[in-house]
Amino acid sequence: ITTPLTKALRLPFVPKVAGFDQVLTSDGGGTSTDVSVVVGGEPTLTTEGSVGVFPSKIPMIDIVTVGAGGGSIAWLSPEGTLKVGPQSAGADPGPLCYGKGGREVTITDAHVFLGRIPPHLLGGEIPLDVAAADRGIRDLAERLGLTPEACATGVLEISAWNQANALRQVTVKRGLDVRDFTLTTFGGSGSLLLCRLMDVLGIPTVLVPPNPGNVSAFGLLTVDVKNDYVQTHVALADHLEAATVASVYDDLTGRAASALAAEGFAAEQHQFVRTADLRYFGQAFEVRVPVPDAPVDDDLLAGVVAAFHAAHRGLYGYDFSGDPTQQVEWVNLRVSGIGPIQRPEIR
Repeated sequence: ITTPLTKALRLPFVPKVAGFDQVLTSDGGGTSTDVSVVVGGEPTLTTEGSVGVFPSKIPMIDIVTVGAGGGSIAWLSPEGTLKVGPQSAGADPGPLCYGKGGREVTITDAHVFLGRIPPHLLGGEIPLDVAAADRGIRDLAERLGLTPEACATGVLEISAWNQANALRQVTVKRGLDVRDFTLTTFGGSGSLLLCRLMDVLGIPTVLVPPNPGNVSAFGLLTVDVKNDYVQTHVALADHLEAATVASVYDDLTGRAASALAAEGFAAEQHQFVRTADLRYFGQAFEVRVPVPDAPVDDDLLAGVVAAFHAAHRGLYGYDFSGDPTQQVEWVNLRVSGIGPIQRPEIR
């Protein structure tokens, strides 16, 4: 199965060049903001994702999406309070300032009203209708009983907190301290609220790449080829045979190598990453841990179990490493075959 390549997977190249390997990514677009986390230079993965309403067990980047893009609409709830998103004006008709028939105030209109973006895009090629944004903000402010400046600021404040809550989901919810990371913002609107996000989350450092609006497109051209193979092998750790595990990994590695060769990668270019999904017996969810690239023997299997205990403690705040009644169960064996591509040099 070829893993879907998502935006967060393309980003570690940029912070790596800048010298960062603990990174939060925030990709702000027109309709939403996608956030993820990179730990030790590697984006975090999940097999509990979804595509629309359909659950997916295919390994994919662990991304949280919120309706906080440039086109997200500011509206009044039935109780009369200000809300922002998830509805979006999109690109057509887009925000009021686009002058294409939009009728709702958006985050972009609030930025324009407060002078946080210039009255044009693309260096003047696309003029913005500042007057339309002004009228929309003033009308919304009147309905809220606020000054126009307070109304526009409130729209951006709500958007910033929506993004901050998404970033907490990929860090605090997973046992990570958000303050240990560098926030990397990109996308057309991703960097506009970064200062407020630093305040809300207590993040000490932000990295903004050159031309952040082009980072996703640039990433499409710089991401490695990656194929994932998985074999279910449910067994208690005490009953697991090292020879059987080695045989399964050899088979998965052979399949990954054949796929990379078919895609034009010479054998000396092939890279393989082994992982395994483990859980405590009786649990419904597994934790993925790395399997070292070494001959599979009893010592290696014991090391993987120890890594599982540590990973479980990091995710959930506890583990059963000292309780002999709690057995560890292996569930899936995985191999990722990676074909590295030559990347351009960047500043």
